[in-house]
Amino acid sequence: MEQLQRNPADQRSGVAELREHFEAAKKRNAMTILAPASDEVNQGHSKAKDDTTKCRRIYIARHAERVDFTFGNWTPYSFDAAGNYIRRDLNMPRTLLQRKSCHWKRDTPLTNLGRYQAHLTGEAMKDAGVQIDLVYSSPSFRCIQTASSILEGLGLLETIPIRVEPGLFEWLMWCREGLPEWLSNEELVSSGYNIAMDYKPISTAQDLSQILDESLSEYYRRNSELADQLFRTTNGNILIIGHAGTLDTCTRHLEGGGVPTTADFIRLLLKIPFCSVVAIESAVLDGNRWKLVDPPCAPMTNTKNDRFDWKVLK
Repeated sequence: MEQLQRNPADQRSGVAELREHFEAAKKRNAMTILAPASDEVNQGHSKAKDDTTKCRRIYIARHAERVDFTFGNWTPYSFDAAGNYIRRDLNMPRTLLQRKSCHWKRDTPLTNLGRYQAHLTGEAMKDAGVQIDLVYSSPSFRCIQTASSILEGLGLLETIPIRVEPGLFEWLMWCREGLPEWLSNEELVSSGYNIAMDYKPISTAQDLSQILDESLSEYYRRNSELADQLFRTTNGNILIIGHAGTLDTCTRHLEGGGVPTTADFIRLLLKIPFCSVVAIESAVLDGNRWKLVDPPCAPMTNTKNDRFDWKVLK
């Protein structure tokens, strides 16, 4: 369990720790929540319901909180010698699909908090009057889970199947050793996920395996061209679940922006937390041009909650 505990060398004095928490609390209490008046919110929500014939909306979200970013190198301590999963923390999944731990390491699931984050996002979108007709997801399991939980919050879990699109996977520079072994559509369906079995993806895993040396500009081109094809060949409102970069790679070209430098891209990713949502709209009155508009729901903020060791009380 060493990986799930703090390294004593990284711990600071109690006084410094309290000061940090105090300063963080002061900043949080001083936050100004910028929101429209309640009547403006209600008008906006009703407009989202009434104007579907006059405009089209695409919602793009990052997946929710992932196990490996929360617990680090979690797999060596979460599976016994026989490969059976052992839950080490209440924020870890209660159960996992039968799968080798090496595959979970490269295709991490969501935490329980992550599932709840996604469900809350779906509920907020439903409260805002959002209507969804099609759902596309990266094949990463964390994205499939996020899509499923958002649909659950929207009340559309049984209504809209998820279209698994490998082309939405993140920048391949991070997979130089090879792609993760994703769960197949059949495995997902047998595990209770509503997957569109008749969907033919624009890009396959085989296609991606041929471009593992992908540059940043190639990554932006892959996602922007995929997004353009989805927008052009479908009707209705779309929900896309991808990675932090997806929010920019699928929309930047619509605003006339160029590919950022790698340094700027990394800095941008750090500003896109779990379950971030952006919205783009194409309106008849605006010449059907796509543009970024206000997201349908408020952002989500939560505090850090360190792992508790009851022995500190001894």
